[in-house]
Amino acid sequence: MAILEENKQPEATLDPPWLAFCKLCRLPNLFTAWSDILAGFFVVSFYSSQQSTGIDFPVELVCLLAASSLIYSAGMVLNDYHDREIDAQQRPYRPIPSGAISAKAALAIAYGMIIGGCLFALLGGYVYVESAAIPWRGGVVAVVLSACVIAYDAVLKRTALAPWIMGSCRFFNILLGMSLAQELPLETSWQVFGYDSGQLLFAGGIGLYIVGVTWFARTEAVASDQRMLIAGALLMLAGIGMLAALPAVEPSVVGLRYLTPSGFWGILVLLSLVLARRAVIAITRPEPQNVQLTVKQAILSLIFYDAAITLAVCGTVWAVTIVALLLPMLGLRRWMYST
Repeated sequence: MAILEENKQPEATLDPPWLAFCKLCRLPNLFTAWSDILAGFFVVSFYSSQQSTGIDFPVELVCLLAASSLIYSAGMVLNDYHDREIDAQQRPYRPIPSGAISAKAALAIAYGMIIGGCLFALLGGYVYVESAAIPWRGGVVAVVLSACVIAYDAVLKRTALAPWIMGSCRFFNILLGMSLAQELPLETSWQVFGYDSGQLLFAGGIGLYIVGVTWFARTEAVASDQRMLIAGALLMLAGIGMLAALPAVEPSVVGLRYLTPSGFWGILVLLSLVLARRAVIAITRPEPQNVQLTVKQAILSLIFYDAAITLAVCGTVWAVTIVALLLPMLGLRRWMYST
């Protein structure tokens, strides 16, 4: 009997359900989705009340944050659901392969969150009478965003289209933040679905930047192909270049009211130099650690790029609000993984 006790192997301790759920949703990364929503919302709110001394935080914003949070988290859950067999071999500690959350429950949770996210986005447009110029637009954008999330996780993740679908998710997340604007662009301006060229350029720049980040990270777990890393870095640069082109499309909802074009470009250059240094190291020495550090820096930089646009359009207070999202993001990374 004593021999049996000595040979008995200790069982792995499962995470409590709440912690397993937070890990499954990649909670630290959720704040990058919030930064998109806040930046988009602040920009259109400032446009609606250019002469006001502040921006309100109405229920519409809460609805948009809830919608983005649920759809983003659903994407993370679906990612692990469809990767559960691979994770069982390579990352058995993750919630689904470890048994902390069943695959069936994860799938139900994911689609429940997607439905909830779309309903929150639709609800936001009807909280107050005439609170949004196009009250149903948020719901439509949320549905398109959800379709991109599902397509990426269920079908396209391992295809050449994957980075572009991931970039599309960020593109539509920015547009979701702008969707419940009280005022639309001038009728004389070129626009699509109520978004003018500046709004689309902002969302497109962030989207293309994420295409580059995703391309850069395609094989981060092993020694990466330098050509793929260079392509990813160039795509990130192209996305930043689109943001730099914003002064050229004025007048626009995304009008640079608090910074001159040269000041705005200077901020983008300073932010990009830090990332460029990481990228050069990863390209010249494409070991997994160098690539992963670059990807983490690129994800962190996303919040700063959102804040830079907000600073130029709305002023310091609103930009600092977005940068402050780094505090919970970095704090939570100490307790749970984010990739």
